[in-house]
Amino acid sequence: MNVLGIDGCKFGWIVATVSQKQIEFYLVEHLDKLENFFLNEAIVGIDMPVDLITSNSRLADIQARQLLKRRASTIFNAPVIDALYEKNYELASRLNFEKTQKKISKQSWYLFNKIKQIQKFKKEHVGFSFYEVHPELSFMAMNEMMVIVESKKTPEGKAMRGTMIKSLFPSFNFDLVRQKFNKTDVADDDILDAMAVLWSTQRIVDKMAEFVPKKSSSFEPRIYY
Repeated sequence: MNVLGIDGCKFGWIVATVSQKQIEFYLVEHLDKLENFFLNEAIVGIDMPVDLITSNSRLADIQARQLLKRRASTIFNAPVIDALYEKNYELASRLNFEKTQKKISKQSWYLFNKIKQIQKFKKEHVGFSFYEVHPELSFMAMNEMMVIVESKKTPEGKAMRGTMIKSLFPSFNFDLVRQKFNKTDVADDDILDAMAVLWSTQRIVDKMAEFVPKKSSSFEPRIYY
């Protein structure tokens, strides 16, 4: 069974996986293209809301912010499912406010297409199991549950995260991966995030992953790390 770590990028999605102890990366413009590489099944960790609810804010988003403290702004509010299918930003934001008392940020609105891809892909490809993973929570877990306050867009933050990934995946070579993709398609932090998501997804497979909300029903959306 393939284990995948996926992060959104300008091109579409960057996919990290391990094959014969070597890290492999793929770029796919749309999630439908995953089946071209991984046939009919995979365990997928993805940095994007996976399970949406019909009203109120998700406890997973609230508790993830509490864990990340100074990095809480990296967690955005997932939309309610009805807002996802509104035809424009104003209508989506208004409906979301009616259901949750929170409007949709423009940043969230620009991710709606990717969230829709996940909803569609889950229904049409039952052999793929999707889990929501947030990279900053993953890096926190790698760092003995201490939040990395340095942004991954800074040299210091990038180096810290790269070092941790290298310790966990000795075959990972950031420079070689960087040479493989254009920066107009994939940012440096997209590569690091895909690896962090891959790490947490393997922890899910190994039944070692943690998640928020800490206490939840089987119907409550979870964010893993």
